[in-house]
Amino acid sequence: MWETKTDDGFFRTNCPVCGNKLIGDSEKGEQVCPSCGFVTTGPVDEGPEWKAIDLEEKSKRVRVGSPTTLTLHDLGLSTDISTEMRDSHGKYLDPAMRATVEKMKKWQSRIRTINSQERGLSIVLSRISEVCNNLSLPRNVAETAALIYRTSVKLKVAKSKSIMGMTAATVYLACRKCGVSRTLKEVARAAGLEKGNVAKYFRLILKDVEKNYIPPPSVEKHISKLVNLAKIDPRVEHLALNVSRQTNDSKISSGKAPAGLAAAYVYMSSVMLGEHLPQREVAEFAEVTEVTVRNRCRELLDNYIIRQKLGWKE
Repeated sequence: MWETKTDDGFFRTNCPVCGNKLIGDSEKGEQVCPSCGFVTTGPVDEGPEWKAIDLEEKSKRVRVGSPTTLTLHDLGLSTDISTEMRDSHGKYLDPAMRATVEKMKKWQSRIRTINSQERGLSIVLSRISEVCNNLSLPRNVAETAALIYRTSVKLKVAKSKSIMGMTAATVYLACRKCGVSRTLKEVARAAGLEKGNVAKYFRLILKDVEKNYIPPPSVEKHISKLVNLAKIDPRVEHLALNVSRQTNDSKISSGKAPAGLAAAYVYMSSVMLGEHLPQREVAEFAEVTEVTVRNRCRELLDNYIIRQKLGWKE
């Protein structure tokens, strides 16, 4: 008996009954003898039953557990014992087995963090995830913050430093690297710290870990954030963005906080469109003072002539 591999992937062999060649049925995955009707199965396809166009879609469809993450000290590769106290059939465990499972859970939690360095890393990474959840930050910010802290641990910058101070500083730096509009005051409030304390650790990380200046989010992002928080008319946002792009000059933005400029653009746009938006509310949502808003508006009006074209409909 001999066999040859055909173009469609089947191994066509001679029929064990009559000796004639077998033909393949690619739809059913079988091989059939055209003479006596003997049926045999073809080679088993051990590949996945799904298709993926690119690498990203493939990584999403692969079913090999949760993906690795930098926000866990063991990268999420370990397995946790469930707290449901049920067996594989869904039945509740008896009291003796429950006590055994509780002991296993306790020893598992102890074994996952072998030394003090891993325990400290686990604590800080859990704080980073907590602060990111409080600020409703996207997943990439938490991953970036975890990577920054892991780098600071390797460089021994985080040694003997405040846990919450390093947590807030890494989260704020991750926000700036990912282009997410979060101020230092917001991050410090979410971490329960003073703004100056977080700024001290932020400067330390920039000096010894990052070493490259990371610019803060642009004025446009602050404008969009302010409009969303205050629930202002989208026309005001559109006009404020146009004005900010046309007046993007270093003599205006140099040394100025983006939040103050964004508040000035939004307030001026609301006045030009006839929206009754108090200056106090704009300053409150932007977390700046009314004096800052007035000063930024005065600087813009002193350096530029801003005109708004009116459209007429017949």
